[in-house]
Amino acid sequence: MLETLKPETESREYPLELTGLEDPIHMWRRLIAYLGLEDENAIVAMRRTSETLLRDAADFVVGAYDYLASFDETASILGWEQEMDEEHLEERRQFFATWMARAIGVDLSDEFARYLFDAGILHAGHGPRGIHTPPQWVMGAISMVQAHFAERILHYGHDRELAAVAIGAWDKYLMLQNYQMLAGYQVALKVDDGPLTATVKLYGKLQAMAELEEQTVHFHSDETLGDVLRKFFNYHPVLREEFFEVAWRAPEDEVEATWATDFEKVYVPRQGPYWRILLNGKEVRYSGGFDQPLKQGDVIALFPPGR
Repeated sequence: MLETLKPETESREYPLELTGLEDPIHMWRRLIAYLGLEDENAIVAMRRTSETLLRDAADFVVGAYDYLASFDETASILGWEQEMDEEHLEERRQFFATWMARAIGVDLSDEFARYLFDAGILHAGHGPRGIHTPPQWVMGAISMVQAHFAERILHYGHDRELAAVAIGAWDKYLMLQNYQMLAGYQVALKVDDGPLTATVKLYGKLQAMAELEEQTVHFHSDETLGDVLRKFFNYHPVLREEFFEVAWRAPEDEVEATWATDFEKVYVPRQGPYWRILLNGKEVRYSGGFDQPLKQGDVIALFPPGR
């Protein structure tokens, strides 16, 4: 009798699942395959023209920023309407020169993909100077590099067949990079989207991995904890790889699934010992789960095992 009168315990577990997390490294690899950049002939042609492109790379970098300073819209974005900031100019040239060197070296690594993704985040106003560079100007700059590469390859008299293959491959490669930066730019915009704000605080090794202790995430009144976590972990894919493991959900209602379309990728916190997520000091596994609403000023804390 006493057992039937016992109130429901507070140890009920809520399912913790996130969907809709984008994987920029997976897409980078898929686009490399899709664009044929795994083809040996394309890679050989690009590398045989790399030395040619390096000859004038420094002059191109200098000229590119002279042009950006002379064009009204880009000069305004950089804060150079009146005159160049020499310290800022040096920073931009160093960044551009580093990118050019890695690009001309035909870097297809996952690490370079992360570098480009982070560059997209910086272009969304998340850099140390808070400069927001809309994507049309980034895309325009990439197209200028494409034109420069083609002109230099033809100028130095490479074999026509080699030049055709190389120019085509460089165009694809630069568009791949443009997509990767745009992916970072878009996730940064989502973190800034909404009139309300929550603070995500990191603990333990998560701070070192993200190189920050906390981050503000914007949201709308109809968004849930899961929506805010989705924004945060799309912004920090490295943290997501550490925090979650992947499961696959089959379709409901006994619908026959195909491997290509119907199974849904689901992210769940790692188990044994699991990673902890607290909302205003309460562990969400036992208090509301990911579907609960948020309010202005809520604090989300992420703890690795052992904390």
